Amino acid sequence: MADFLGTRDSNVGLSTDSVGRKVLILDTITKFDSTQGNFESAEGVFDLGATNQSSNPTNFNGNVQSSGFYTFANTISLDAVYDTNLGAIVGMTADDEYDLFDSGRGATLFESAKAPFDGSPEIQCGAEIQVGASDTSLANISSFQKISQQSTIKGRYYKFRCKITSDDNKVRAKVHDLKFTVNFEKRTESGEDIVASASGQAITFTNAFYATPSIGISAQGLATGDYYQITSKSKTGFTIRFYNSSNVGISKTFDYQVVGYGLKS
Repeated sequence: MADFLGTRDSNVGLSTDSVGRKVLILDTITKFDSTQGNFESAEGVFDLGATNQSSNPTNFNGNVQSSGFYTFANTISLDAVYDTNLGAIVGMTADDEYDLFDSGRGATLFESAKAPFDGSPEIQCGAEIQVGASDTSLANISSFQKISQQSTIKGRYYKFRCKITSDDNKVRAKVHDLKFTVNFEKRTESGEDIVASASGQAITFTNAFYATPSIGISAQGLATGDYYQITSKSKTGFTIRFYNSSNVGISKTFDYQVVGYGLKS
């Protein structure tokens, strides 16, 4: 269950839905205590800001904000600029809270009103997770873009936010779940017919990985008792040295392949 510990702009509120989950909602345009006339005279649903024409003449027929933003508390700071694969998960329901069963929905008799009892499924609102990225700092993030399926974004610092929208100010979105995922693409680098001197050979990867990759070596012409040692393994490269059975450094030709995650730009 989401706790929504981030920040909300003035158009987004925090509420609880019918099953007890915390939900982000688009707030009302006009608050109940901002309507005209006497408090006792205000009509309509309290949470919708008293939406009759006399007490709320501007928004009496619909009183839900058209859009708002929730900014995640979590940010990402990497050690360098990488290509990252981002994903987004949004859980949302919505209701036309002006379309209530007990308002009649055009029927004269209560028993004749159309189902469901309270609210109808919405088709005119939405929520999307957006990301902003920077190569330099979190403070320099000023623009955001929607995370679409399998989005690849380049950056070192990342902020995330959710944009909630309604195309009909009678319809209110209720966002109960927000998640983003960050993954690094699996990739390989390799080299062939590399000659290591008797003192060893340092290999530097074309692009650094996010973490130290696995290393596979295929040596050519090893005699019985010959072996190699790999040292200085890191996300940027490694060093290899070959020895004979007497533990003396020797020159050998080898191939290598490394497999890891992340592409440092």
